[in-house]
Amino acid sequence: MTHTQHLYTSLPFVNRTDKIAALTFNIHFVYKYSMQQTNEIRTSLKREYDLYSNAMAFYKNTLKAFEQKHQLSTQTFLKKFESGQLGDEADYFDWYAFAKLLAKWRKAQSAIRSAIQ
Repeated sequence: MTHTQHLYTSLPFVNRTDKIAALTFNIHFVYKYSMQQTNEIRTSLKREYDLYSNAMAFYKNTLKAFEQKHQLSTQTFLKKFESGQLGDEADYFDWYAFAKLLAKWRKAQSAIRSAIQ
């Protein structure tokens, strides 16, 4: 078992985003690996970065659709929804979920960007 595999099996990950964040945290240790492995890790991270970009574009488009439908910005919606000023429409829960997912994906993508620069 490699050092990275051991690290992954010893951490209590909640989801894939956390794994990516942990991988970017551990990228500082790649000096222990050969140049070939370092390039493979960098290529994998770049691929993940692109996947995150595509997912985030989908989330942004979905949020825009909600904003147009309900005539509210996502920021205003979140404040009202979290304070209980809005009802329990299914749309509101979907909108909330997409907004929170986008925020998580932005954070993870930022970590990946830092690791591949």
